[in-house]
Amino acid sequence: MNQPSEPTPSPTEDGPADAPASGAGVQPAVAGPPKPDNPQFKRPSFLFLGLVSGVSLAADLLTKWWAITALEKGNLLVVDDNEMNRDMLSRRLERKGHHVDVAEDGHRALEMIRQTDYDVILLDIMMPGIDGYETLERIRVDRDSGDLPVIMATAKDQSEDVVAALKLGANDYVTKPFDFPVVLARVQTQLQLKRSRQALAHAHERMKKDLDAAARIQASLLPSEEIVEVGGGRVAWRYVPCDELAGDTLGIVPLDETRVGVYVVDVSGHGVPSALLSVTLSRLLTAEPSSSVLWTTDAGATEPRIATPAEVMNELYWRFPYDMQTGQYFTMVYAVLDCENRRLSYASAGHEPMIVIGPNREPEFGTSTGQPIALVPAMIMKSTYEELTVDIAPGDRIYFYSDGIPEARSSDEEQWGNDRLAAKLSELLGTDIGEGLPMVLETVRAWQGGPHFDDDVSVVGVEIK
Repeated sequence: MNQPSEPTPSPTEDGPADAPASGAGVQPAVAGPPKPDNPQFKRPSFLFLGLVSGVSLAADLLTKWWAITALEKGNLLVVDDNEMNRDMLSRRLERKGHHVDVAEDGHRALEMIRQTDYDVILLDIMMPGIDGYETLERIRVDRDSGDLPVIMATAKDQSEDVVAALKLGANDYVTKPFDFPVVLARVQTQLQLKRSRQALAHAHERMKKDLDAAARIQASLLPSEEIVEVGGGRVAWRYVPCDELAGDTLGIVPLDETRVGVYVVDVSGHGVPSALLSVTLSRLLTAEPSSSVLWTTDAGATEPRIATPAEVMNELYWRFPYDMQTGQYFTMVYAVLDCENRRLSYASAGHEPMIVIGPNREPEFGTSTGQPIALVPAMIMKSTYEELTVDIAPGDRIYFYSDGIPEARSSDEEQWGNDRLAAKLSELLGTDIGEGLPMVLETVRAWQGGPHFDDDVSVVGVEIK
């Protein structure tokens, strides 16, 4: 039963309370000598902006946390069938700056909770009609413990009562007769915890919006059409990020009337840092000669020319040196398709081997012509990327892809692998190239037993007419 008598006030009740607070027929052609070390080549500012954004967010959260700990006022509801207890608690809590409503039973409390947004509920267990346990059960149907904290008040100090209340979703408990400084401290603790959860939820929502916006920006850098018609050929692509932001990127860049550049990039890691680097690379691999590494200007020349794949790789190698702090690196394949002469030239920085298939040729694998970029310091190993060429015939297809496809694993941890990929692509040789890529991805999904890839997936297919 309830304790009818009000306890003698503690001498400190009005004082401050502390809250707890394979290679294909190849012809090597090496680009010119590598550039010397140059301190001006540094990571582009996108990475710096990302770090600044992270620091800003951390500072914002810290500011909010300090604000939270200072907020001790709340909108409270005291539920107790004993009038003296209701009056005592409401009066003393109001004296501490809280707004307090009272309810004499569980039915009235539930009505008031539906009408008013309370911060904390002080709920007596032993009440006529519906007791505190049932009242708490009904509260938890609509409001979880983080949204509406409930402190159970009971005259019993039995462990089974406390355990029962906690199992039903109570946040805390106090016993009668009330030790008011304890009551106040526990109320303040629940207020602070609730407001910290609200601040974190707000920060999470803000971050989610930022990530969504960043994902849209990243997607906007991809080719606008999934099938690109080029002189003497067609190019199809698919791109499936495993998170909101991806470390993969790809591009199809018309260079002139008969030549088109194709690239696939795979940045190490996932999330924001990888996405920032992939976006930076996308901005350097465009059709704009003045800002793109796909063009170069020879000494003494006034007009830029189309850079060879080896020249592109060597340029990126010196622009993106090894960074000991981030450890970031990327693999990449860049190819120039000459539709008029039916020849493909390419360079690969440690990337997955391209696959060449055709009605009159067995699947052939390309090869890496150099190490991943930024993987090791230039002082340890200087890399010069070679250029390889492949002669192609009408009906041939060339595929470039990231490791998210061959490294997909089945339930028993067996990898899909490049051989299975080549076999599947050969099987689909008679299928339209644009329709075939989704079929490949569905086959890989079935292999791994689920729709979600564990890594970013990028694939580009080139068909020669």
